Parts: sequence; C-alpha cells; structure tokens
Amino acid sequence: RVYKALIRPHLEYGVQLWNPSPEHGNWSLILSLESVQRRFTRMIDGMGQLPYSERLRCLQLTTLAERRYRGDLIETFKAFKDINGLNHIFNFSKNRHNLISSLKIKNSIPKSIQRLHRGFITERVRELWNKLPISVKDSCSLSISFFLKAVYINCNYYYYSVDEFKCRLESFKNDCIKGGHNSIYYYWNISDVVLSKIETVNYLENRQQQVDYLKTRPFLSKKRFFNL
Repeated sequence: RVYKALIRPHLEYGVQLWNPSPEHGNWSLILSLESVQRRFTRMIDGMGQLPYSERLRCLQLTTLAERRYRGDLIETFKAFKDINGLNHIFNFSKNRHNLISSLKIKNSIPKSIQRLHRGFITERVRELWNKLPISVKDSCSLSISFFLKAVYINCNYYYYSVDEFKCRLESFKNDCIKGGHNSIYYYWNISDVVLSKIETVNYLENRQQQVDYLKTRPFLSKKRFFNL
C-alpha cells in the first residue's frame, strides 16, 4: 500500500509524455524503472525468495511497462470522447474508432524526425488502440439509472465513462488470456517481453544461489532489500 500510494505515482507522473518505446536504446531505461518495483516487491514478507513474475502474480500487480501502456490507452480514450480537450492531436479515422498514422500522410518529414515522432503517444498507442474491440472503446454507454444517479449527486458524467473503460479494458484482457487469444498488439504483452529480459536462461538458478547465500547472512539480505 505504501508503494502504491507514495512510490508508484512518482514513477508514472506525466507518463504520456515520456513513456519510452520498447526499442533499441530504450531498454536500459525501461528495465531501470522496473527495478524500482522489483526492489519494493522483494521487501514484502514471504516474497523475497520468489522470482519477479511470481511476485507480481501473488501481489496482483503488473509490470510498470504494462501500466504505462494502459495509461496511454486511457488517455487516448479521453481524447476519443473529447474529455481532456486533446482530441485534435490524435488522427482518428472517418468512423472515429481507429487511429491513423500521421507519418503516412506527411511523407515529407525527414527520417530522423519520423523516428522521434514514433515515440509520441499518438503513434506508439496506434496499434494498441486499433486492436481493442469497439465495445471497449465505446465505454460511455452506461445504463440510464447510472446516468441519473450521476446527475442526482452532481458528479461528472465523464468520470464514470473513464471508470467504465478501465473495467472493460481489464475484462477484455482477462477474457483474451483465458481464451488463449493473443497478439503482439495487445498492451499486456509488453509484460512478457520485459519479464523475458529480466528472467533470462540462468535467472532461476542464479537467484536460488543468491537466496541460499543470503539466508546465512541476514544482515546482508536486509541491506540488499531481501525479505526472506
């Protein structure tokens, strides 16, 4: 709870502006950010001996990289429904449900600028957003009773729309995982890529040796933030 309330918000502040794309040259930064969560999850009672992927499963957490992609989708939804006033920076298709790459339109842009542009939210979220079903994108279709309740208590109707989008996004993820439907353009697959770079071939063997070593040296384990 302390980590979620005080630490993680600092790692995700303004993430839509600086989220590093998973490509050559950015992986060092991505893994450095992930190491903060790895350290804090090791400090929880009974978690220090488990691999990072197991700690995430037990604590019902996702990688920070996946949360950043989820944040990109939430911000895109706000623009899609013109909640945040940023609708004009996204290039939506005529049917308003898909995003179109502006790089295909502006062919005169130099390649060096195009490479930088691919890291902007409008480009990096395009495939992730287009892969979502329309039922998730149109998450503002609430029941009339829910809408009247929002009006009655004088709340912002759009707040419930974003909340509904988050719920449908999570349900879509769970249904795809259970049904075995997978695609490289689903936002949660970035977690598999991150974990594959952390938990390499000899990761489990080396980690077990490290745990066995630290068990005999409790002072050193505390110093290295291992709660065994």
